[in-house]
Amino acid sequence: MFANCKNIKNINSFNTKYITNMKYMFYECQNLNTINLYSFDTRNVTDMSYMFFNCSNINNINLLSFNTKNVIDMSYMFFYCNKLNNLNLSSFDTKNVTNMSNMFSSCNLNELNLSCFDTQNVE
Repeated sequence: MFANCKNIKNINSFNTKYITNMKYMFYECQNLNTINLYSFDTRNVTDMSYMFFNCSNINNINLLSFNTKNVIDMSYMFFYCNKLNNLNLSSFDTKNVTNMSNMFSSCNLNELNLSCFDTQNVE
């Protein structure tokens, strides 16, 4: 949707009610530093892979409103988000996820609590 939009700095809310695939949604949006995802309706999403791939200027993402119960792929989701220091994923339901490969690769996270993650189906 916004892949390779290197000059976008801010994105406000929009209707995501019918979206099932968010793969590459903000891929390579390297100047994106503020993003409001609170209104995102993600209940139908099955793929979030590469969603924030190389969003190297994002330093905070609030994903507490995300409904991830139908997501099966989260691979490379935060790959190279190197300014991202904190990430609260306590609301994530990962019981259906089968792919989490490189989900946090090349991140500089100071702390990441994954105790709520159910990884029994991850291959």
